[in-house]
Amino acid sequence: MLSKCANPSCSARFHYLHEGRIFKFEISAPSSDKSHSQNRRLEYFWLCERCVQTLTVVLDNGSVTTRPLPLEVAEGAPREKSKKERDIA
Repeated sequence: MLSKCANPSCSARFHYLHEGRIFKFEISAPSSDKSHSQNRRLEYFWLCERCVQTLTVVLDNGSVTTRPLPLEVAEGAPREKSKKERDIA
């Protein structure tokens, strides 16, 4: 469940879908049985209005983290989003 901004240094609390941006990732986790298959689950992360101006949420080597936006995006230049990057709100 979403409760706070995905930026570890931000304490903003999640209240409404229209505030900030939600990111959806499919996370792989090893299965607990002997089949060595991968379990997949959806996880949602939220960046508040302030943080989404300068950060994005990415899946990097199986873990979710925040990264700075490229400079031109942070300054307000239009950026084409891939289908994977589009928010779901």
